[in-house]
Amino acid sequence: MIQKFTLLLVVLASFQARAQTAGCPDTRATNYNPAATVNDGSCQYATTATTLTTRATLPADIAETSALQYTSQQLWTLNDSGNSPLLYKLDPATGSITQRVRIGNFPNVDWEDLAADAQYLYIGDFGNNNGDRTDLRILRVRKADINSAALDTVDAQAIQFSYPDQTTFTPGTNNHNFDCEALFYANDSLHLFTKNWLDRQTKYYTVPATPGTHVARLKASFNVNGLITAASVNPTGTEACLLGYNNTNGSTFLWLLSDFTGTKFFAGNKRRIELPNAIQIGQAEGVTFMDRYRLYLSNERITNLITIPQRLYELNTSPWLAAPMATAGAAPLESAQVFPNPARQSVTVQRAAGVTGTVELSLQNMQGQTLLSTAIQPAQMAQTINLVPYAAGTYVLRIKSSTGTFSRKIVNQ
Repeated sequence: MIQKFTLLLVVLASFQARAQTAGCPDTRATNYNPAATVNDGSCQYATTATTLTTRATLPADIAETSALQYTSQQLWTLNDSGNSPLLYKLDPATGSITQRVRIGNFPNVDWEDLAADAQYLYIGDFGNNNGDRTDLRILRVRKADINSAALDTVDAQAIQFSYPDQTTFTPGTNNHNFDCEALFYANDSLHLFTKNWLDRQTKYYTVPATPGTHVARLKASFNVNGLITAASVNPTGTEACLLGYNNTNGSTFLWLLSDFTGTKFFAGNKRRIELPNAIQIGQAEGVTFMDRYRLYLSNERITNLITIPQRLYELNTSPWLAAPMATAGAAPLESAQVFPNPARQSVTVQRAAGVTGTVELSLQNMQGQTLLSTAIQPAQMAQTINLVPYAAGTYVLRIKSSTGTFSRKIVNQ
């Protein structure tokens, strides 16, 4: 009997393993796998660029704005190193300062980001350009201690921490991986993302959200190909983002993180959105979700060869985060049939029954570059795509209709 029971467990385990297919379940990805039931974080996306909506020019008092946090219907910011230890509450509609809150018992050594939970604001005093700081800390401010005065003073509690993998503290400007300008709060902890000057990656650490002295926990790393300056997680905890730039060419970017489990932020989808260059929007330093998909962003003033004022921007990420996705146990609603596949010389795309209107088609290579764009017009049932000009290999056919956007791999023989 015991042998039969053991055999049954082995069979069940084998069945479950076969039932779980790892891959990319995001229909927007260039490597979308219709059979995938488990997201293994492998999704790849075509290069995507966007513009920002300018909401306001910020006051001169916050020319070095380095953080944003939207919490309890309020928008907060701060200036970075060398400035007064002040928090600024902003009117999102006009960008004007509605309140200043001084931290009475700690200076602004190098404040870089803000986070919040229901009870507290957290100030990331962990800027570390030289890599030699031994007094890294996050200041915890009780929201209830802030009154309505135009200028208020409150005390903070210190959450001291160190990195477990930092053993050298010799000063060396911008040649190390222990600077940090980004954090957010989630699941009772503070989540930090480093600004790696040396290898252009980011390391992800967690620190308890309680006063005391802690050793941060290194959780993961990710090649962001740039310098991370801010981070935020949305109110639902389902999406997060990292803001950054490249100091060699001024490119500015936003990494959108989604379809992760718990706080394994780098285990799900990681999509990079190219923002306008720094010569247009300055050095982007602050980001915060105002709801599930909409973001506020800010930049500090630039006055070198050109002058770019400090501004508050808005961005809606729903085009990349809210579109239909295939999930475990549920197949996406098909908008077209593709045949033959593998194909030779041509492939035909036929609209599915019940799908009306224009069906947009684009053929892309595996690097996400669009090679051809066409459509099945409302009066048509099908469209044939000529593959003769393209080399043998694998391509991605993106299909967009009223039912959603889907991807299909096409093998050209």
